[in-house]
Amino acid sequence: MKKSRIGKAIAVIALAGFTLAACGGNTGSDDATTDNAAAEGKEVISVIAAYSSAIEEPWDGVIHEALQEMADAGEITYKYIDKIGYASGAFERTLRQIAEEDKPAIIMGDSFGNEESARKVALDYPNIAFVMGSGGGPAEPNFSVFDNWIHEPAYVSGILAGSLTKTNIIGIVGGIPVPEVNRIVNAFIAGAQSVNPNVQAKINFINSWFDPAAAKEAALSQISAGADILFAERAGVIEAAAEKGLLSFGNQMDQKATAPES
Repeated sequence: MKKSRIGKAIAVIALAGFTLAACGGNTGSDDATTDNAAAEGKEVISVIAAYSSAIEEPWDGVIHEALQEMADAGEITYKYIDKIGYASGAFERTLRQIAEEDKPAIIMGDSFGNEESARKVALDYPNIAFVMGSGGGPAEPNFSVFDNWIHEPAYVSGILAGSLTKTNIIGIVGGIPVPEVNRIVNAFIAGAQSVNPNVQAKINFINSWFDPAAAKEAALSQISAGADILFAERAGVIEAAAEKGLLSFGNQMDQKATAPES
């Protein structure tokens, strides 16, 4: 793969990283910025993202928002496919279709749960840069990875929760108990107990990356068991807290609009 393409991938990761801090349907695109950039004579990098979950899910959503902001600024062209799921072969087929039909400079997305498929496809298309959210390391010649450090804000959120709880019971609803999720859950609990050693945590995993109904049901169960502050590692928890007039902490992106009073 040409080094210039690797450089473009690194540039996109860096720009998206800055944008992540600020941060319908199964497919989407932004063509207006493409036309504007072309008119100005700019070289625009083509990016297509592949998301296993819906972009309403915080992790995929924050990547989507970052790329969309870059598209709006005329730095890239951007299309996406979401809700690919985790059925056998689905992610691999989607990546191959993108590579064959669209031939973008960069394919970006989240490979958690689809790691093997993403790396396999990348080997077959060395002229496309694959940039994936991943718990593993990069792979030559064209597979770059990124991760987040959201256990740190989770710890700070825990400090606030431990200071504010009246029942000394906090609730956490997570997706799947893998290391990337466990570190967030453990950080929130550690933060709470650092200021309030009497805090106890109710923890539920819904065994899905995106099932708001199941997450809300688990959160309501925790509330019934005495939890008065919740941490929403998955979508659906904030709605449960709002319904009961309780405080909740979001994850990875600004979710204040979901429940302004909660």
